[in-house]
Amino acid sequence: MFGIALFLLILGAFLGILSLPISDLQKFFAEIILLGLYGFYIHKKYKVEYYYGMLMLKTKEGLGEIDKIAKHASLWQHFADIGTVIAYGLLTPLLFKHIKLRDLVIGLAVLLFMTLFILPNLYPVALSVIGLPYEGVSKTKIGVGEINILLPALIIGIMLVGLATVLTVGLIYQAANTLILLFMNLFGGASHVVQPGAYLILPGINIPFVEGIIALLMLLFVHELSHAVLSRVARIPLKSAGILLFGFIPMGAFVDPDEKVLMKKSKADQTRVIVGGSVANYALSFFSFGLLILLLIIPFGAYDSGISVVAAKDGLPIQKGDVILAINGTSMENYDIYVNYKDTVQPNSTLMLTTQRGDITVNTDENGLIGVLVQPRVKSSYGWYVFLRNLFSLLFALNFFVGSFNLLPVPLFDGHRLLELGLGDRGKLILKVVTIATSASLVVTLLPWLFR
Repeated sequence: MFGIALFLLILGAFLGILSLPISDLQKFFAEIILLGLYGFYIHKKYKVEYYYGMLMLKTKEGLGEIDKIAKHASLWQHFADIGTVIAYGLLTPLLFKHIKLRDLVIGLAVLLFMTLFILPNLYPVALSVIGLPYEGVSKTKIGVGEINILLPALIIGIMLVGLATVLTVGLIYQAANTLILLFMNLFGGASHVVQPGAYLILPGINIPFVEGIIALLMLLFVHELSHAVLSRVARIPLKSAGILLFGFIPMGAFVDPDEKVLMKKSKADQTRVIVGGSVANYALSFFSFGLLILLLIIPFGAYDSGISVVAAKDGLPIQKGDVILAINGTSMENYDIYVNYKDTVQPNSTLMLTTQRGDITVNTDENGLIGVLVQPRVKSSYGWYVFLRNLFSLLFALNFFVGSFNLLPVPLFDGHRLLELGLGDRGKLILKVVTIATSASLVVTLLPWLFR
């Protein structure tokens, strides 16, 4: 009874901190202290296993059900091999000899789909539900006329070397740019805004609380379930499975395969077990994206007049949460009117935005943009619609982010072991250089947090 009362007290304190008139960063650290103390108490009081400040809840329940799922061995093997192609593109046959032509072709098709349809929508959808900084989206015109070489270059790069390699190169590039900007700020008298390269996700702080908890649980479940199933496909015994909690917030999940048996398995079996978590996250991300599209196009009658601002660049008089009712006197009665109107906005012009807070004047840039991200406004009586939209958006964005981040060649990430298997003994020096460069880059991209 005391345990339940304590949990309710901690939950109340957690929600109370969210309502305090302090910055999100202050809220974040206050919640970290609260959840850390609560987790430590549970560890001491109930002898729950502790792992780097997180509670480790282990169980053997459900392992028999995993064996039933693993009976479809061939399907799961193809599933994992396609995921390997997603990671390394046309490099895959050079690194992993077991990849069949059919899986290579399917994997490349998935990569093309991701580049053309997933990546362009990922950032806007993520911004609508995750508290990330918004720098605005500018039209890129490089070359002759309206030719945009960014997308073709991205497609070619991802198809050739895969998503994991492109992300690794991108992280190293971002780290170099971060160092340059920080140096200019510290010693050159500049005042560039330098954003961190990674953000911790905490329900109630930078993602919706209830939808965030559900999304994190589903993300962790499919990731570890895939690892577990592919372990059993390879006939590797599972000792236990479980979840990692920071206080009462789900932060990770795990399966505990017999490592000695795993290390003795073939390169193909080990690769499939390791890559399985990320490809499962991608699968859930794609499925959630489809559900989100269906939710948005089915005429539920959920939309109200006006346009909701979900993200805005720093320094603008308009902000997240504002509702644009009219632009230069033209009423934004529905989202279609806004879509048609924005194409008529001229570069370097002035707009009068009528909002629920009054009239706001903003200036457009050379591309006719003002630096805000908007979406249709939902009627207040359609809470269930907002809940589903938030949930599907989080599942789409978080699963893609986690699946991709996990492919980086950083120790403790699946991507490190995956690249180690791909390079083999002859590639130990390459692995070492790539690991050091990627790990150092990850640390560098976190440095901006120190200057906030």
